[in-house]
Amino acid sequence: MRTRHIEIFHAVYTCGSVTKAAKFLNVSQPSVSKVLSHAEDQLGYRLFDRTGGRMVPTLEAEKLYEHANRLFDEIDSVRRVAQNLRSIGDDAVRLASTPALGVNLIPEVVASFLSEYPGTYFELETLHFEEIVAALRESRIDIAIAFDPPKQAEIEATPIASGQFVLIKPSSMKVPSRKAIDLTQLQTLPFVRLNNRGPLGQLLDSYLDRADASLNIVAATETYQIAHALVSRGIGVSIIDEITAKSNDSPNVEILPLESPLSFDVCAVQSSHSKSSNTTKTFLSHAKLVAGELLPL
Repeated sequence: MRTRHIEIFHAVYTCGSVTKAAKFLNVSQPSVSKVLSHAEDQLGYRLFDRTGGRMVPTLEAEKLYEHANRLFDEIDSVRRVAQNLRSIGDDAVRLASTPALGVNLIPEVVASFLSEYPGTYFELETLHFEEIVAALRESRIDIAIAFDPPKQAEIEATPIASGQFVLIKPSSMKVPSRKAIDLTQLQTLPFVRLNNRGPLGQLLDSYLDRADASLNIVAATETYQIAHALVSRGIGVSIIDEITAKSNDSPNVEILPLESPLSFDVCAVQSSHSKSSNTTKTFLSHAKLVAGELLPL
């Protein structure tokens, strides 16, 4: 099958009729019918049964569509990359971060950078890590800042700072110790747990499993700010990253260290295949300085 045959076949299969496929492709109906018939002649079997104006896929078409659809997904990806490679200027940085870092750390870094390089233009996004990987591979962003990213093909992670997990509790709630907290001391308290969908949640999950503490879990969330908000409303205690804990200034919440420390890295994440602009390189160096002041390695 030629590329044009595959395109017409995919459109007819997806749209369900020659008329709709022609409209979708912005070509004439006879043109679609002609190309489809030519494809069937070359293959030596029918791709569709014509029934009352509807194009009903044959068994062969069902199997062929699986492969054609994967091909069109790849073509769409190439189109997105081509569009994203359109230059927005050497003095621009397309930056993404995980949501927790986007609340405090990223605004701090960007504001500090702009004070030194006022001509820079930023495009900012908050994405979950799997979305960051996709955006980097499609050249939609230049760089991202994320917690403890897992290893990914074609993705490079550079640590720029490290931090600690901490316990947060309602100010009115009593805990067995007002110094470092052992997890066994939390067994009788309501606990808000981070789920394990992200790298930081997975790190904390392993830590809690190793401690083998029986926690009284009353809620679970993948959003660290939500965990903090629940604690501030007296729902229970939680263990979150110190960035989120410190960036939410609430008189209703106290921060306590863990007796058995658990650390994490904050990393700059980039595509190993993309060449960074001078502005992006300068931003990375600046991000290390600012993040290092807030969370020294």
